[in-house]
Amino acid sequence: MENNERREDLIPIADRGQQINLVVNRPSEEGVTEINLARVFHNMKKKLRVYLWVMLLCFTAGVCAALLLYQVKKKPLTVSSVVTLKYDVVKRDSSGQVTSRTPVKLLTAPDGKDLDLTQVTSSYVLQAAMNGLTLSQPVTLAELRDNIQIDRILTEDSRRKQEVASRMISDKNTGAYTQVQNIDLTYINSFVVSLTNGFGQKEIMLTDTELQLVLDRVMTAYNEYLVATYADLKLPDNVIAAIDIQAQDIQETLDMLRTAVQDLYSFCENEPETVRFYRSWRTGRSLNDLMAELQTVRDVSVNYLNSYVYANDIVRDREAVTTSYQYRLRNLQTRLAAIEEKTATNQGILDNYKNDEIFVSMQESDSSRSTKTTTDYYNNLIIEQAKNFNTVAQLEEQISDIEDKLEKLDAARTDASLIDPAKADAELSSVIDICSRAYDQIKEQFQEIIDSPSFTTFADHSVAQGKGESLFSAAKKVALGGFAGLFIGCGLWLLSGIAPEFRLKKEEESIRKEVAEG
Repeated sequence: MENNERREDLIPIADRGQQINLVVNRPSEEGVTEINLARVFHNMKKKLRVYLWVMLLCFTAGVCAALLLYQVKKKPLTVSSVVTLKYDVVKRDSSGQVTSRTPVKLLTAPDGKDLDLTQVTSSYVLQAAMNGLTLSQPVTLAELRDNIQIDRILTEDSRRKQEVASRMISDKNTGAYTQVQNIDLTYINSFVVSLTNGFGQKEIMLTDTELQLVLDRVMTAYNEYLVATYADLKLPDNVIAAIDIQAQDIQETLDMLRTAVQDLYSFCENEPETVRFYRSWRTGRSLNDLMAELQTVRDVSVNYLNSYVYANDIVRDREAVTTSYQYRLRNLQTRLAAIEEKTATNQGILDNYKNDEIFVSMQESDSSRSTKTTTDYYNNLIIEQAKNFNTVAQLEEQISDIEDKLEKLDAARTDASLIDPAKADAELSSVIDICSRAYDQIKEQFQEIIDSPSFTTFADHSVAQGKGESLFSAAKKVALGGFAGLFIGCGLWLLSGIAPEFRLKKEEESIRKEVAEG
């Protein structure tokens, strides 16, 4: 009794009416268990300093457990790079001449065909990317290829078509299959290349910096592949410097010179504007300037000399020139006859083909394959026929030109002996030297363009960036772990305050039993 009275005195309660009692498990009036919350809070207050350390320990344990869980279940880092194509798509006519160049807008190669994205993971590109690269862990090309993913990006119109078809399929529409067949999906001139960490069966892990470096090098190697595959900035062979005045007669030499100069000018003229307007840092001139000079040489020197020679019928050996022209004429006539015969055969086939519209099914059946094969055959035949007509026109023009030359050679000229061929040879040699220097200047310009960044970049790629779960993205888990630790610490503190109440109840019951027995 004295112990109970002493404990009651220690509790700072002014009035029984201010006491808060908590009744636990009260099935009947006899087994009532009361917990005095005032004493509980008093007990907790006495142990405040100890349990502040306990809560700090629990908070630290919760944070460490969350970090450990993050490290164990963390997904491998994935780095991605957005690749954007940058070049002009070339369109050619039936004769192969360039008709136009348009900036690439779809996923198209420079030659107008569909771009083969499998070349990103080809052995050629991957080997070029890994050459000279030392990593912390050895990675094979096969393992690297397995971890690379390429995602194309649909155009807005194709995306809408795909959404409509998907809704029709989900609604089990009977016409959904037909609609899906007729959808022609197109992609913009950008795609995403992703590289995921963790290589091989043993999950070889590279550092984040190494992973980004590998993807950047793969994209650089792919750009070099595009340049090596589609770059057509190669000048025609220098036929001008190879012309030997003494090997053939003056008129034949002039024919070769005129053809070489015209081919050089046409090649430069068909180049895109980025090439023609590029201004040299060495000379300050562009390709357009050099083409203007070449045109002046062609009009003033080459064409004038050609007119002078033919007008005055200047030759060294008339019989040899006549024989050469007759030989060339027979060859051209033979080629023309063969092309005309082939053209007539193709025209007969096309005249018998009557089908305005072809429906090609996507079903893998023999009929669908034969229909598509037949359609492709006739389409190719039409293209071939157009090329034949163009070739016939060129051959007829060449034949007419040679016939005119032979007619002039056959006509006797009384004043032909008054023209000195040596002077014409000297003039021709001077013109060849001028044209050869013009070729050298254009060649230096093209070499500078090829080495410049404006031409060596067929595809731009963004710096590889990671998309994996970072420590910042795991902050929610860390916060939950810390709050869980605090909750456990507070729970232990509360239990430490409630435990004496149960012990006090047991003591009171034992005292009642002693009084009752005494």
